[in-house]
Amino acid sequence: MTDRTVRCERCERPYPADLPGCPSCRRIRQTNIAIATTMILLVLFAIGGWFGIQVLTGFSTGATP
Repeated sequence: MTDRTVRCERCERPYPADLPGCPSCRRIRQTNIAIATTMILLVLFAIGGWFGIQVLTGFSTGATP
């Protein structure tokens, strides 16, 4: 009995045909999603921190009253 494998269209790596997709490409997509989510959260935290500082300092513009 032969082991049935297929080649990935993207990376040309062979993988078992019973898997839903290429494990290598799936792992890369998962990593990219994790990186994108982290970047979005960092931006949101930076904006939230900036807004929090503005609230705590009373939205001071640096001008003399």
